[in-house]
This record gives sequence, C-alpha cells and structure tokens, in this order.
Amino acid sequence: MLKLNKDKTEFIVFSPKQRVNKTENLCINVGSSYINSAMSVRNLGLILDNTLGMEKQVNYICKSCYYQIINIGLIPKYINDETCRTLVQALIISRLDYGNALSYNKPLSWTNCLQQV
Repeated sequence: MLKLNKDKTEFIVFSPKQRVNKTENLCINVGSSYINSAMSVRNLGLILDNTLGMEKQVNYICKSCYYQIINIGLIPKYINDETCRTLVQALIISRLDYGNALSYNKPLSWTNCLQQV
C-alpha cells in the first residue's frame, strides 16, 4: 500500500491573475490527510506559480548561475581554458537553456536578467 507523505505532497491550481483570490487556500482530502494548495511548486527543476508567471523561476536561475560563476572564478589558476569552458557549459549554460521555452513572451526585464548572466 502506498502511503502519502503529507510534508512533500502539494497541489496547485493554475488560474489567471484576476482569479487568484478564488483559488487560494483550497484544501483536498486524500484518505485521512488534508492537503493545502500551494502558490508555487517545483517539478522537474522548474518552479511554476499559480499564474504560470516565471518570475520565481527566472530569479532562481539567475541566483544559481551567479553562484556557479563565483565558484568557477575561484579556481581559474587550477584549470585550463578548455576545462573552464566545459564547466561553464555544464553548470551555467545548461541551467539557462533548461525550460527556457516556458519563458517565451514574458516581460523583457526577466529576459534581460537571464541575458546578463
């Protein structure tokens, strides 16, 4: 028998910004557990909020890329240029590329943040 992990289980209702208030604080009953709706969820490394805005995802990507850039910047005397390029491709560019189709037609400020990385 499968057992529900209440601490890790969440659900989300996607709605237009005008109807967000109507979908907040929803609760469903699964067996003997009650699960509250979430404002944002993480699935396959993507952060989705209840209006399908990508602001949290873009902020997360920028933050994690800058963290990796700082870490790579600490070790340049220990690696050659080819290894540095490989690290940048593996740790930074792959993060920028993953899920970027979902950010199509989003505000220019979010795109600029990603471009600066």
